[in-house]
Amino acid sequence: MCAAVLVAAVILRGADSGILAAAGKAGAELLRSPGFGAFFLYLQTGRRAEVPSGPSEPSPEATEPVQAETELPTVELRDPEENREVRRFSPEEAAELEVKYGGDYRPDLGELLARPVELDFSGEEPRVLIVSTHATEAYAMEAGWEYTPSSEARTLDTDYNVIRVGSRLAELLRAEGISVIHDTTLNDYPSYNGAYGQAASRIQSMLEQYPSIQMVIDVHRDAIADEEGNQIGTARTVNGVDCAQVMLVMGTDEGGLSHPDWEGNLSWALKIQKIMDEQAPGLARPLNLRTERFNENMTPGSILLEVGTAGDTLQEALTAVELFAGALITAMEGI
Repeated sequence: MCAAVLVAAVILRGADSGILAAAGKAGAELLRSPGFGAFFLYLQTGRRAEVPSGPSEPSPEATEPVQAETELPTVELRDPEENREVRRFSPEEAAELEVKYGGDYRPDLGELLARPVELDFSGEEPRVLIVSTHATEAYAMEAGWEYTPSSEARTLDTDYNVIRVGSRLAELLRAEGISVIHDTTLNDYPSYNGAYGQAASRIQSMLEQYPSIQMVIDVHRDAIADEEGNQIGTARTVNGVDCAQVMLVMGTDEGGLSHPDWEGNLSWALKIQKIMDEQAPGLARPLNLRTERFNENMTPGSILLEVGTAGDTLQEALTAVELFAGALITAMEGI
């Protein structure tokens, strides 16, 4: 099984979008978690344009965690010092970043961009945890990529929801020797409103089991609708390929919940955003700074990653996460 995953990861690493589209479903069978039972209709949450999906904060009581398959490293780890090139950022570079604010906080972006981060992604112990708070979020259907919806733009099928996107991200990080766990729990099933509490429970469990984890990446799919309620995609051509856009959503303590190190999380996210803008211009939407904390208080490297919208296709989202992975790996190797 491990050998098969390794071969799949190596093949997919060098594949272009066409090959990925043809091979994606077969490869995903190796990565998906066990299927869940009956379908459950969710109420749509009516999210507004340019804001991340779902409830803004965890519910106080987390539901009992649902066990899901975790994926441990399957490739040889690199020497972290080999060909390492430390990246330094200047405060002046922050002027090139676009940030949208959901509250009144206006942090010093220049100071945060230039501030060193104390994260370590080397070694054999797990360093990155990938989760999806709203795991059933899915994409616009296209020929050959149809799925059975559980409600509008949602499905329990992990071949077609954001679990698939998280699996691709995990593959790409492992191919570079980054030790990753991908928790494929459907945290928004059966209770959408309890999703952040459920995700917090899963994250806490993983942190207790693997205290080496430096970063939690919460993979989501956004939604943008026009005045008639039609879903709008973000797809564009970036570096010669068609892909969705991605958005980093960063939390604070402005909403009243404890998040004492939110500026440290933001410092790390600003670096990733800057590298995305350099490596793949047009890939990143403006970074969204919010009043909520989105479970990002649990590790110093936590981010919430929106990959595409309900108007984008899964293929566009998978291509987008490949470009994002390139920027994230550069950031990891540059600290």
